[in-house]
Amino acid sequence: MNKNIYKKIMITTCIALGVYACSDMDEYKDLYLKDGIKSYTGKIDSVKVYSGHERVMIEGLFMSDPKVTGCMIYWNAKMDSLDVPVTRTDNVDTLRQIINLPENLYNFEIYTYDQYGNRSVPVYATGDSYGANFIAQLINRPLKGTPISVENGLTVRFLPVDQTLGPVYTVVSYINQNDKEDTVHVATNQETCLIEDYKQGTEFTYVTQYVPDTLCIDTFSSKISEKIAPLCKIESVSVHGYSSQEETGENNGQNGWAKHAIDNDVNTFWHSQWQGQHPGFPHYLSFDLNSKHLIRAISLTPRQNTDNMVKNFKVLKSENGIDWDEVESFTMNHVQNEQQFFVLSQSVDTQFVKLLLVDGYSSDPHTALAEICFYE
Repeated sequence: MNKNIYKKIMITTCIALGVYACSDMDEYKDLYLKDGIKSYTGKIDSVKVYSGHERVMIEGLFMSDPKVTGCMIYWNAKMDSLDVPVTRTDNVDTLRQIINLPENLYNFEIYTYDQYGNRSVPVYATGDSYGANFIAQLINRPLKGTPISVENGLTVRFLPVDQTLGPVYTVVSYINQNDKEDTVHVATNQETCLIEDYKQGTEFTYVTQYVPDTLCIDTFSSKISEKIAPLCKIESVSVHGYSSQEETGENNGQNGWAKHAIDNDVNTFWHSQWQGQHPGFPHYLSFDLNSKHLIRAISLTPRQNTDNMVKNFKVLKSENGIDWDEVESFTMNHVQNEQQFFVLSQSVDTQFVKLLLVDGYSSDPHTALAEICFYE
């Protein structure tokens, strides 16, 4: 009795499975074979989307299918599209298609097709179009101090710049010694730039350029700087006076004298007297510029590899080298070996300049300076 029940159950199950299988096959035929076997064209390979300034460039390869006659590119959820004709050769053919697009991130869906309307499976890719919002974030690389012009050229120092947005270099535009406009490119990891053919007394501008990603086909620029007038070193300087110097001329006359503070050699130095007598602060050094100059800045370089540095000092001016008027006070940073620049709050038109060294960073009564320079 039980065996008969089991047989009936098995027969019923087989019939049900057969009906279900037939139903599945009918649905498959309706979906895929109703209009015959579907043919697909070969898809585009190695697709890249290159970003740009309110545009993208789509690149891809047609590898093997000679039947391909066109390529459809969709974006904005297929609301926008571009139909690109394709002419196949016996070789691998390349698609490079530029599409002008407003600033945004775009998702692309790409199909190839043949002359009968058969098309490939989709290929998906993503790319950026950069515009005004991106450009508004770009800053010009900041300068480190005021640029200096000397006989051997123009020295421009830069501070580091944020690498997030892709700065690649800064372009400095200047007038060369042939009175021609010229440019020099300064890499973002380069802190100092010397422009040897710069014409003294002229102004320059600079702008920092960006490439936001490795697939970008365009370069973006920050806002160009205002015209910059570099400091120009006054070369015709002689010693006018001093409170003291080391008369023995340390190291057989190679150091100690006031003239060593203006010899363009940081390895020599002026030193207040320390043998025999020990005059203390304040010390002074005065200089003759040999004609009137509009002084904008002064630089001091401490004696190399010593902690016995000047701290506070005053700048004085004179029309005749006898009567002195105070101009401004400054404080040197307690940093060894570094040339330090001090820009006057107001330029001073004078021929004679005195530096009154008020005190130092050590308890010693004497002090030293390697170089003193004046700039207009």
